[in-house]
Amino acid sequence: MSAMWILRLAFVLLKIFKLADALSRHPLLLVISFDGFRHDYFTKLATPGLNRFKSGGTHAPYVRNVFPTKTFPNHHSIATGLFPESHGVLGNEVFDPILKKVLQFGPEVYNTQGITPIWTLNQLAAQDRYSGVMMWPGGGFTYRGIVPKFHCAWNMSIPWKTRVDVAIDWFKHSSTPSNLVMLYFEEPDSTAHTFGPESTQVLSYIQKVDNITTYLQDCLTNKNLIDKVNVVLLSDHGMATVTPHRIFNLTQYVNKAFFKIVDSSPVLQIHPSKGKETVVYNALKTASQTANFSIYRFSELPQRWHYGQSPRTPPLLAVADIGYAFQDLIEWYEEWFQQKFNRTLTSTATLGLHGYDNMEPCMHPFFIASGPLVKSGHSIQPFDTVDYYPLFSTILGVTPESNNGTFANVRDVLKNPPAST
Repeated sequence: MSAMWILRLAFVLLKIFKLADALSRHPLLLVISFDGFRHDYFTKLATPGLNRFKSGGTHAPYVRNVFPTKTFPNHHSIATGLFPESHGVLGNEVFDPILKKVLQFGPEVYNTQGITPIWTLNQLAAQDRYSGVMMWPGGGFTYRGIVPKFHCAWNMSIPWKTRVDVAIDWFKHSSTPSNLVMLYFEEPDSTAHTFGPESTQVLSYIQKVDNITTYLQDCLTNKNLIDKVNVVLLSDHGMATVTPHRIFNLTQYVNKAFFKIVDSSPVLQIHPSKGKETVVYNALKTASQTANFSIYRFSELPQRWHYGQSPRTPPLLAVADIGYAFQDLIEWYEEWFQQKFNRTLTSTATLGLHGYDNMEPCMHPFFIASGPLVKSGHSIQPFDTVDYYPLFSTILGVTPESNNGTFANVRDVLKNPPAST
């Protein structure tokens, strides 16, 4: 074997090894959402995995999420920095007056025209920036003509460790390594809906969340990424306890033929039949004086909700008091959770629900960040969900699109933050 041949072989092998360990030249960011992980779940049992990230990074006591405190609106506000009235995802389903139909999960409900989620912004910033989105609500659709370089559609059957492994692989892809990955886990939300947030079943999922964060940290360490990847752990909302005797039906107050309901408890978008808006409003307004809900006209919505300036904002909005729900919760339970968990609803059952006023403490999610750009052993004051967008943009080194977030609220997360963004 000649010396020249050996030299060429060594060069080829070196190139292969470099490709195998390829990383983006841009800052690396991994964002993980645990659906329904309430800010105070840390007090329920030991969480050493989460605490390792917390002690080595920055955390807040809670985050002020957007109203309604539901999955789709909040995940889209996290991704876009926009309030629901601006991005159009007013609930887990909406009525669109232009399309004249109820929209459920799909590209139409996400109103993708003119919206720039963080994964799209990242790829628009440079040709060698690549985003990976795994199961994040709204993440698989086309925004501004492009889709994420890597995408995994919603699939609960994919094991949690596999999801982490795939996310890590995207960062280390040989030719198009991601510098941004968004990863979603559906628990403890589903279990808390079925058994209530104070149940032992939820405790088991808090433990599972902690275990997967430990696995993530081990993977980052073993792959030599622990000092390279900035990690943000977060949630979209909390959870409140509901019992069957706190569920009531609006049709006991007004004829059900006079209106249609869109979306689900505890926030119902009410669309009265033609000529019936005043009748429906007056009947529900009277009932709300003694029943545990509020009814709002379009013009009466609290400004702090940032809910009233969308073409999709309904004529009337019914909002249950914390711990109460409307009749649809029973129907939803019987259609979905009874099938999934084989659990029959009884008068003594305990359920979980979210979507309430975002000022309610039990609706608030958590926040932890860690990584090379993040302060260690640090805590900051609570901030707003829409502030994630300027935070993510700054970590990634891209210029954010117009948004409702305030970088000053999250500036103290970073070791060397710019004056503004």
